[in-house]
Amino acid sequence: HAGAASGRGGGGCRVVVRRMRAQTEAAAPAITVLEETGSTNDEAKALARTGAAEGTVVQALRQTAGRGRQGNLWMSEPGNLYMSMILRPDVSAAESGQMSFLAAVALAQTVQALLPPLADIALKWPNDLLIGGRKAAGILLEAESASAGRPDWLVLGIGLNIAHAPEGAVCLRDAGADIDVTAARDLLVGNILALYRRFQREGFAPVRSAWLERAAHLGKQIRVRLPGEEFHAVFDGIDARGALEVTTDGGARRVV
Repeated sequence: HAGAASGRGGGGCRVVVRRMRAQTEAAAPAITVLEETGSTNDEAKALARTGAAEGTVVQALRQTAGRGRQGNLWMSEPGNLYMSMILRPDVSAAESGQMSFLAAVALAQTVQALLPPLADIALKWPNDLLIGGRKAAGILLEAESASAGRPDWLVLGIGLNIAHAPEGAVCLRDAGADIDVTAARDLLVGNILALYRRFQREGFAPVRSAWLERAAHLGKQIRVRLPGEEFHAVFDGIDARGALEVTTDGGARRVV
């Protein structure tokens, strides 16, 4: 392993296992693999603030303080993929959420390539990938802006269950995949970058279309959880900006 270095970071032992380049057809991004850290998103955000290049990836073999959309913390044991990627898209703050859909589509492409042909893969708003109706992966998008209105950078945090999963969830191995974490990471990184280049050329429309093709519960009743509000509504889709479109129990259309 090249250039090991140690220190404290993110609430865990921060040991750099290796720095490398992904085995992808795209221009290879820099990848730092940490033996253990608190949160790969925190590591990636620190790099982004110091000017790290778009496409930079931080992976941890073990996370001690992984975060979800509601801020929940959990321990992430070795055997699954825990990674974060830095992007610097030319989007407004309101449009930055489109990158979460982009990551979800790339995740679905990756998982589809690894599982048997008839595997039931779906994308659940806003940030989950399901296999057979059970969660197999999640996404956490975080951004920072120096000036109002446009993020300077954003970090896509992704957790993909490969070797094991919490109770009620599912991992790729149980769903029929035979792949190691590094190969899964390189495939996912390549898919994200390819779709991101298409986004830069064509905008959000192809991402939106691909996401809706995989959307779980489309046309069905869902529970919408927002900061300070929770309600049930029929899931109609996402609009051209990526906002959720629903019909409430009273028949009113809402975009959130």
